[in-house]
Amino acid sequence: MESQKVHSLNIIGYHGTSVTAAMSILGTGFRYSRNEYDWLGDGVYFFQDAPLRAREWATRRYGDDAAVIGSVIRLEGCIDLLDIGWVEVLTEAFEEYQVQQLQLRQPLPRQSTGARRLDRAVVNYVVDVLAEAGEIVRTVRSTFSEGRPIFPDSALLDRSHVQVVVRDMAVVEDVWLI
Repeated sequence: MESQKVHSLNIIGYHGTSVTAAMSILGTGFRYSRNEYDWLGDGVYFFQDAPLRAREWATRRYGDDAAVIGSVIRLEGCIDLLDIGWVEVLTEAFEEYQVQQLQLRQPLPRQSTGARRLDRAVVNYVVDVLAEAGEIVRTVRSTFSEGRPIFPDSALLDRSHVQVVVRDMAVVEDVWLI
């Protein structure tokens, strides 16, 4: 499996959280997420260039205690799923992962609306395989289509966005409370 090379690119990411967690993040840094619903694998999740979407997510989860942290993120060592060059890498990784699970007599993780367990497993598998080859994955980026059509018969959905997961906090260059 060979990764795609991408140039370093700075983006602004917005992390929805609670006020309490935001104060902790500003003081001691972000905490890794390793939840089964973390579809792009382990790390810290951000909405790229979407502070309103981050606020909406945080408010839905934390109500009046919602907060948003802005961050400058350097996309390097990135599995960038906006680049079709990564499709073959993930397809190959899925095939290898599937064989591995069969050999271990383990079922493939099951997807659901709220938890994309198989996506998570395959992305984490790619990260591990690339690490064994000496390539460190620091970020993962992909589109996330969700919501309702913006108008009748539209393929445009009202809550779609780009998500970035940061696996190596060294690529986060600045952090501030929105």
